[in-house]
Amino acid sequence: MSARLRAAGALLCALTLGGCSSSASGEGGGSPAPATVRPSVTTTPEQSLGLSYVALGDSFTAAPGVGEPTGPGACFRTDANYPHLLAERLGLDLADVSCAGATSRDLHAPQPLVGVPAQLAAVTSRTELVTLSIGANDGGLFAALASQCVGLGQLGQEQRARSCVGDERFAEDRLRAELAELSRETVRSVRAIRKRAPRAELVVIGYPQLVPARGTCEALPLDPDEVPFVHEVNSRVAAAVEDGARTARVAYVDMWSASEGHDACAPQPWVAGLRPVGPGAPLHPYAAHQVAVADALAALVS
Repeated sequence: MSARLRAAGALLCALTLGGCSSSASGEGGGSPAPATVRPSVTTTPEQSLGLSYVALGDSFTAAPGVGEPTGPGACFRTDANYPHLLAERLGLDLADVSCAGATSRDLHAPQPLVGVPAQLAAVTSRTELVTLSIGANDGGLFAALASQCVGLGQLGQEQRARSCVGDERFAEDRLRAELAELSRETVRSVRAIRKRAPRAELVVIGYPQLVPARGTCEALPLDPDEVPFVHEVNSRVAAAVEDGARTARVAYVDMWSASEGHDACAPQPWVAGLRPVGPGAPLHPYAAHQVAVADALAALVS
């Protein structure tokens, strides 16, 4: 297979898994301090809380390629994602409705092209724990970042119509407005969950670092000039979700800080580049990321 075909295939996979569909007045009980993920946290396997747990999210929750497929095939959900790890560790009654490509809007309505119900349908008055990780796909942001920045870098300089830096898709005014809306949408999502499950413990989970602050590697054949920009947008997306969680006054798992030194080019990466070096999908989490999230959640809810 030619390098060009391999590049196109990897890009198509990234876009399919990460950004195929669309999308904050605080509410919530108390104001718990945001959690910082510490991968060394452990919980005894025999502990059993027996809580009813609903996991809401996109592909960073579904964890495509990390484990064995489970649920609707088009969601690329696997049984080694952090909801399954947490449920097994703490003896939770799990309803995992995470789905690749999901946006904030897909919490409220069936996900286009996938044919799965609105994710919030799984949340009821009997739900005792809800985790939420969603928003990077809102407005096609992740797909644009993957195709116009990361993907074009791999396709080769001669095929690049323009750099993503300075492209109107990422104009500062537009980007600032999108990120502000993402923060507000996170608050609205929390409020919708609270309405359906007022007594449930709710945790918002942020996004990890995908690329280094500078430099590239074999797993991430990205134009070096684009790397700082991709890193910055990645950082601002994570910050917008965190801002929404803080405004809504719910616990937050800071995967951005936790994944420092574990980007796609790190010696021990938690996420794949365009060329995964282990089970996983391009620009998506490896098993180590899912374990780190499960560790942090176990420390919060046990």
